[in-house]
Amino acid sequence: MHARYIVKDSFYRKAKKEGYRARSAYKLEEIIQRYPAIIKKGDRVLDLGAAPGSWMQVESALVGETGLVVGLDILSMAPIASPNVVLKKADVREIDPAGLLREVGIPAFDVVTSDIAPNLSGIGEVDDARINELYLAVLRVVEEGLRQGGNFLIKLFFSPDFARLAAELKQRFSKVAVFKPQASRGRSGEVYLVCLSKR
Repeated sequence: MHARYIVKDSFYRKAKKEGYRARSAYKLEEIIQRYPAIIKKGDRVLDLGAAPGSWMQVESALVGETGLVVGLDILSMAPIASPNVVLKKADVREIDPAGLLREVGIPAFDVVTSDIAPNLSGIGEVDDARINELYLAVLRVVEEGLRQGGNFLIKLFFSPDFARLAAELKQRFSKVAVFKPQASRGRSGEVYLVCLSKR
């Protein structure tokens, strides 16, 4: 996001003060406070759309020394100085989940998080198509890379497809909850779906 679009609100200033790379860290912290079972100590987490890295900072602390956080984004990211964090530059629409698992040396992820947002054009049909394309790409990774009983957190946007997407997730997980953190900007149409215990 270009600097001229960044609103210097309280969460932005707090992030700078506390060493987080972006205000989005507080969105994840709010979600974890409400649904603490999502990420636990020792979990192996795949963070999709990870740049600039604020969610990985939170996740790294949550999983601890015995856990692992793999951050994937199409954009380059500055290294995170934690031994339990691995960065990978890749397009979620093109990655091979089985190959990624072999690369990091684990059989499956315990948690997948996705804060991906498409580049929005303001044209409804175009934006809905982009949102749906990324959703399908993320869902493929979840289906192939997340273990049974694992948890999934995804950012979506209110659109004509929202009810259908939420219904699809309810078929795949034991519990699906909709949550909008206070750290989300009021004008934003973003909402998070907390999906617990993959069937």
